[in-house]
Amino acid sequence: MTNKGTIDVHQATILPMEKRNKTERYKAERSAAEFGETLADFDWNHPSESDRFYLKSYGMYNLKVRPDAWMIRLRIDGGIVEAAFLKQVAQIAQAQALQILLTARSQIELHGLTAEMVYPVWSMLQNAGIETHQNLTDNFRALVTDPLDGLSSDSLIHCAPIIETIRASFLNVPEWMGTIPRKFNTALIGRENPSFNPWGNDLLFALAQREGAWGFNIYLGGKNSHVAQSADIFCMPDEAPGLFDAIARTYQTHGLRGSRAKIRLFHLIESVGMAQVRTWIEENYATPLAPAGELKMRSASTNTDSALPIQRFGHYGEISSRDLLNAADEAHKKKLEARLTPHQELWIFKSESITSPLTPHSSLPTPHASITACAGSRYCPLALWDIKSDLPALPLKLLETHGISLGLSGCLKGCGRHYHNDLGFIGLRTNLYGETERAIRLFVGATQSPDPAPGRMIYYSVPERMLAPLIKTIVEDFVRSNSEDFETFSRGILRKYSVEFLQLWWIVRQLHELSEEVLGGFIRADETWLLEKLACVIALPDADALHDTIRVLSHRLWDAEKMVT
Repeated sequence: MTNKGTIDVHQATILPMEKRNKTERYKAERSAAEFGETLADFDWNHPSESDRFYLKSYGMYNLKVRPDAWMIRLRIDGGIVEAAFLKQVAQIAQAQALQILLTARSQIELHGLTAEMVYPVWSMLQNAGIETHQNLTDNFRALVTDPLDGLSSDSLIHCAPIIETIRASFLNVPEWMGTIPRKFNTALIGRENPSFNPWGNDLLFALAQREGAWGFNIYLGGKNSHVAQSADIFCMPDEAPGLFDAIARTYQTHGLRGSRAKIRLFHLIESVGMAQVRTWIEENYATPLAPAGELKMRSASTNTDSALPIQRFGHYGEISSRDLLNAADEAHKKKLEARLTPHQELWIFKSESITSPLTPHSSLPTPHASITACAGSRYCPLALWDIKSDLPALPLKLLETHGISLGLSGCLKGCGRHYHNDLGFIGLRTNLYGETERAIRLFVGATQSPDPAPGRMIYYSVPERMLAPLIKTIVEDFVRSNSEDFETFSRGILRKYSVEFLQLWWIVRQLHELSEEVLGGFIRADETWLLEKLACVIALPDADALHDTIRVLSHRLWDAEKMVT
């Protein structure tokens, strides 16, 4: 993100109403807090577009394209839940025949509601003290932290109390209900080795040390396609709530409110520069900000939680009401900790068993592959694949064997975090290689600390039927590299190649049997040398025309009616 320097800050961030987007006009007509007073008499069968916007601030979601399908999202900040809470949710879902999804922000969603059911079920949840507010649309979404926050030996700052303080500052406060420009995701990480990649958050409090004191470095502007960038701010744990408020007020006051596609915090930083945003934060904080300290939060790829005695419930983000009820009963009976996680799982465990040092050199019984999957077309009309049902067609065992993380999104919205995993897929449909069929857009090589970066899009469209051999080819190169993990492979080798070369390389690898010299040469990351070697196998034009060669070869490999020779 760069400071373009020529933008008039006032004009860039404060728009007259006629230039604001439609959602901003809804906010001006009526507040979400006022709308809440009408819920008991609301016509659930005929919601308007503005109604759907307001309802999201209460956790209720519906789309015009599927008017009789409703969802309610439960809010669980920090992922910490009691067994009694889980039992209540399971019993409500069971009684109403609802489907339960676990999200990548440690939340629970209830699906399968009709228009007639949504308000009675929502009322049941409210009466049971189950929070749903400000969990969708233009709100501070549920605050996330590591599932072993405050428990593991590498947990140097306990984030749960901080999260509670921050949550209380905005939850059910009319000033903050659906009023910020766009959704806002926050993560607080007090562990050295987090179990998930937190760099895609709008605001990241990351474990750091300055002048011998433990605190957080602040990173801003992450989203599906970008990682958060350093704001050059360090704060002590007790300063985090005040700093959150200062950042919130900065975004509330100065956030862009034009095109909905370009109003995340990322776009404000892109427009006016991080230095200006930092200045606004300091003004709102009313105290000089300390510069960033030394980042101590390492990559999630060094995490060893899979070696710990943790029971995991949930299958790619789905869990039955029966399984949830059984987990709740076991947690209650055995006095176990229960935590919802960014892995789309429920974990239960004895807190005293989480005592072994979690270091990058701990041995694991088997590598653990993390798979994040969006809801898919069964639950979301925006998805082009039924992601969860289609997972068995993918080479999951191969990925698990080598501890390679995978993010699957059914559309460009990116709920499966395809940019923030070792491999990322977007489900598509294509007719590039024959009749219209399922396909994926492939992203490879997200990196985390100390040099966070999103995965790069390598292939725009790969037929699903040809996905397994492509993934196998990529994994073969990883194994040959003897890299400690896929992130190390991405950082040390893949990032040194251009996207265009990787496109060519993995297609040629499938079309031709290459010598051990050439295959081994890939590990040296010398693109010029490898292009010279490939020229002995295929006709290569000048670098400027390489795209045309890749297109011809991809059709030779992937066209449905062609035989590979």
